[in-house]
Amino acid sequence: MINYRSAVLSLAAGAAGLSVTACTAGITTASSPTPAPTRSASVAATGSSSSRASSGRTITVTGSVGSFPVPAGAKVTENIAIDQKDVIVAFGSVTPADVSSFYATALPRAGYTISGNSVVSEGGGIVAFIFFSGHGYKGDIGALSKAPASDAGLGLGTKNVTTITFTLK
Repeated sequence: MINYRSAVLSLAAGAAGLSVTACTAGITTASSPTPAPTRSASVAATGSSSSRASSGRTITVTGSVGSFPVPAGAKVTENIAIDQKDVIVAFGSVTPADVSSFYATALPRAGYTISGNSVVSEGGGIVAFIFFSGHGYKGDIGALSKAPASDAGLGLGTKNVTTITFTLK
């Protein structure tokens, strides 16, 4: 279990490192996608990638975070409290562009404020970075189209891997 959690922390740290790179390069926002109506979690996701990006479900997050939206089709493999202040959620099967599009509308609906949402090409792949705050937490979302092979032990493989990190303010 310790190695598995280390892999989650490694992936989260890698996503955070890429986000710092994007910020220092002056990339802080991307164009906002057009909001689309959210479908009920009980409705199966069908249709194009863009329609899947706008639908989702809510999961219960470890610790005091409570509930949090995740895109339709997300395969959540990790939902752990690191300590009294930090929680990490990891999921796969959703492209970085769809993660960005989904959270552009889902976070405000859930009462969070977005301070940055970028999708960039990095190292031969696509990376999405989203920074948010609300409900007593600040957080970041890092979605990678190609995660390092060393992180394959997360149970997510190396394609379309997303980590969400919550830190108590």
